[in-house]
Amino acid sequence: MAPSTQEQSTEVQPLSKFVLYFLQLGTAGFGGPIALAARMERDLVGERYGIQQQDYLEGLALSQLLPGPLAAQLAMYLGFVRSGFMGASLVGVAFIAPSFLMVLIISLLYIRFDGLPWMQAAFHGVGAAVVAIIVRSVTKLAKTTLKKERLLWVIAATLAATTAFTGREAVWLVPITG
Repeated sequence: MAPSTQEQSTEVQPLSKFVLYFLQLGTAGFGGPIALAARMERDLVGERYGIQQQDYLEGLALSQLLPGPLAAQLAMYLGFVRSGFMGASLVGVAFIAPSFLMVLIISLLYIRFDGLPWMQAAFHGVGAAVVAIIVRSVTKLAKTTLKKERLLWVIAATLAATTAFTGREAVWLVPITG
């Protein structure tokens, strides 16, 4: 007897489907690391993939503290939470490989054809859409992590203003505000 639709929806997807999700996200996801992190929260937190909200928030916090690519580190952390070192490794390869291959192919084409003016124009046109996606994702992520804590909002606004004004992150402010 086949399980009902209700029972199927609460069943945790196998690791292969989890890795396939990251392969698709690494291939078609854009908008920067914050947009990708927000998409991971929307798609993965819940019973379907077995990621709890607290695990996601811990992974996001760790990924923000570590130097390097936030979205890739968060993806690997979630892979680790889901299936240990094997999950982290498979998710890391699945998430990073498509971007690596795309950059490699575009670089080879760029070199082969002495620069591509149409490619430059395409990248400029996509810029506005990417900025809109980033702003939307930052807003959603801030609401998720800062909740209704006024002090956290003030600290985040201060750090954001400092970064915008100086054009760089003031690392010394992080321990002070922490």
